[in-house]
Amino acid sequence: MHSVLVVDDEPFVRLSLASLRPWGDDGFDFTAEAGNGAEALAVLAARPEIDIVLLDLSMPVMDGLELLRRLPPDRARRLAVVVLSAHDDFHLVRQAFTLGASDYLLKGELDGGALRAALEKAASGIAESRERDAAIVKRRHLELLRVQVLRDLLAGPASPELVETFGELGIGLEPPFHVCCFWVEDLAQVQAREGAEGLGRFGEMAARSLAQALSRGGRGEAVSLSPGHMAALFSPPPGTGDAEAAARAFCADAAEYVGRYLSVKFTSSLGPACAAVREAAEAYRAARAARTVESRIVVQAKRAVRERFADPEFSLEEASRRAGVSKNHLSFEFSRETGETFTEHLSRIRVEEAKRLLATSSLLVYQVGERVGYPSVEHFSRVFKKLVGVSPVRFRAGYGRDEPEGP
Repeated sequence: MHSVLVVDDEPFVRLSLASLRPWGDDGFDFTAEAGNGAEALAVLAARPEIDIVLLDLSMPVMDGLELLRRLPPDRARRLAVVVLSAHDDFHLVRQAFTLGASDYLLKGELDGGALRAALEKAASGIAESRERDAAIVKRRHLELLRVQVLRDLLAGPASPELVETFGELGIGLEPPFHVCCFWVEDLAQVQAREGAEGLGRFGEMAARSLAQALSRGGRGEAVSLSPGHMAALFSPPPGTGDAEAAARAFCADAAEYVGRYLSVKFTSSLGPACAAVREAAEAYRAARAARTVESRIVVQAKRAVRERFADPEFSLEEASRRAGVSKNHLSFEFSRETGETFTEHLSRIRVEEAKRLLATSSLLVYQVGERVGYPSVEHFSRVFKKLVGVSPVRFRAGYGRDEPEGP
């Protein structure tokens, strides 16, 4: 087993690389990540079992070249460094090779097969190590214990013995903090999309992306309670004035962040502040009780969207007939309960399917648009860019293909 550290300033890139394949089956452990070279140096110092680094060269704070320069010689000898580069970074790649990098991959052409081949090539030059394997097993064991302790903390009043394990397991939790609960709204749809075996990996990615959102917005811990349900114990950064407002903002931002990455509707609810660790279980129960359950008409409207989104003629009027209410009533209730308009929801579902088709099929962009209910490629491109942030062509290029926008 080889332990891999992913160093990139884009959280989505780090998550994407870890989710390309079931890496554990291939003999690679993807549990370590860093957002810049300085963070990577700290991770490498704390985790001697890491022997492969996937390294972006252009990062703030400390770039990849500076990281290579600052690696202690004895640590550098025990590492295989694979550079992640853009098409115009070859001058940086050349410098990286002189500093000890062993291989490089173009980000725009990266897929699971190419990355696996690069990792296997890197691993072939690393000597087998029982000590490294033992360190990886020990860290996985500690991570399982850490998750179980956090689950126990939310299940009932924390005993002094439980709290005493925090330091040993690396749990950073200091009152006051808020408990925020998160749910995947349509787990059945996710299971249909990912398959029974993929549901576990989906849950792992959801937990990792929630942990990333937590590290960006404050301090605390994130824990997965099931593939479709997670919780975060959130403390705002020091000096924050209104802690509750900060916690509400974190819940909303984290739900949007995770939902956007995983292409799901991710909702949240907030519990009261905890002045002591022993109050976490009660705050968790309060956060669960605060969850808003969608009404029958909204559930039926969402079902109609899933079944009919590919039809360009599908509209709020048809959904309201399916739900047995007027258009105005459905529009009002849909916005009130979901936080998005019916049209926004329909567009999001269409774009989620478009993303899947762009990443997995050879259909041209205009054909993808037609498949998801947009006969006009211009309209499809505008909606797609508004929701995803890049055009369909740019999005597809990230998967190593370049297709024309029209016929």
